[in-house]
Amino acid sequence: MQITGYKTKYLPSTVFIVVVVLISALSCGNVATADMYTDSAHGNDSSGVNRSTATCENWPGGQCVTGSCAHCHDTFDPTICGNDPNGLMLFAPNDNPTPTPQSDNFCFQCHDSASSVRAVTNYSYSRTFGGGSSTTPDDIKDAFNLTGDYASSHNLSDVLSHAVGRAIGFTSDTNPCLVCHDHHAAQQNYPVTLSGLGGVKTAIRRPADYGTSPTNLWGDEYEATSGYNERMIDITSNYQAPYYVGGSNYEPANDGTTDGSNLPNFKNFCTIQCHGRQDVYSTERSRNLIQINWANQYLGDQHGKAHLSGNWDGDLFLIQGGYTVAPYEDPDENYNYVLCCTDCHEPHGSPNEWLLRTSVNGKDNITTDRWEGDWWDFCTACHVLTGGIYTYHRDLYTVLPRCPACHQHGNDPDLENFF
Repeated sequence: MQITGYKTKYLPSTVFIVVVVLISALSCGNVATADMYTDSAHGNDSSGVNRSTATCENWPGGQCVTGSCAHCHDTFDPTICGNDPNGLMLFAPNDNPTPTPQSDNFCFQCHDSASSVRAVTNYSYSRTFGGGSSTTPDDIKDAFNLTGDYASSHNLSDVLSHAVGRAIGFTSDTNPCLVCHDHHAAQQNYPVTLSGLGGVKTAIRRPADYGTSPTNLWGDEYEATSGYNERMIDITSNYQAPYYVGGSNYEPANDGTTDGSNLPNFKNFCTIQCHGRQDVYSTERSRNLIQINWANQYLGDQHGKAHLSGNWDGDLFLIQGGYTVAPYEDPDENYNYVLCCTDCHEPHGSPNEWLLRTSVNGKDNITTDRWEGDWWDFCTACHVLTGGIYTYHRDLYTVLPRCPACHQHGNDPDLENFF
């Protein structure tokens, strides 16, 4: 905690509060070291947490130091001492998981561009790491609460419900944002910056680490250092980064790096505990989500490691005029490109359905409501159809006006890519 101008009359209560907080944190095994917190996005002394409208009169010396713990934990609010109405000495209710975690989550006190507490702007992955022009959403709260016929987002209640009982430490009172992030250790991940440990600065943490290694970030280390495949390059040499909008550079850093060495391994992050399982329930779909198999070379997803040449419908595409565009063009199928989840999907929410991005592979302003099939605009960022196969698809859209009618994530590539 960074505090200056100390007033001695606050010393006994301050020491008591700090001791209680530390004991509670250590008993839960969920505490960041001081140096880790100061390296985090929240603890940064120039750009970290700063409740700008906070009343500082109760703070020692009246100092509201940027990055201080007390911007979230009201340790000097006399109405909280001995009462703690919001839990964890937070300055506002956590409201989690009820009544409406999509809009009343404690994190949205700041991660809301319209906040009166401290407005924080966070654009979409499409804009931040893909170069897209869309300014909607412009904060995390909005990303989870987009409106429109095609808007989609992760359901925070579903996310937390799945974590409870499957990952150590999660309870019904845990903030759902903590399933993917550690509030004390998450780093500022834009602009893309090397971590010094072989990866990049990152804001994500595996759900599996919550109860045992809560400050172990994902994507910041070499495989040899962490023992895990934290970067895309660690799981495959066939990863190819998509284009960044507006030039010949590549995501996510808008530079010449193409091999995934500067990209967290979202494939493992998303699939191992969630989207690769068969028991992930979706309230919106009223069913369990489709299990995605990204790793199997023969029965997996063709955007993963399954090779296109093993599928007769893939050969049909090649023969009759279907091909992929740069940087994925390979008419002889000698190279099996493997994609990352964030190459196509937003992590929080999107104006498009299924969290589909609004910029993909250098193509911008993508929507999923085009007349030629809801996903035509999206899929043609990488796939182009010509000749007979193009005519066939155009005719098909009059009956089944959706690419997903035939093409989905799944375990069997033949079933996935045809009827």
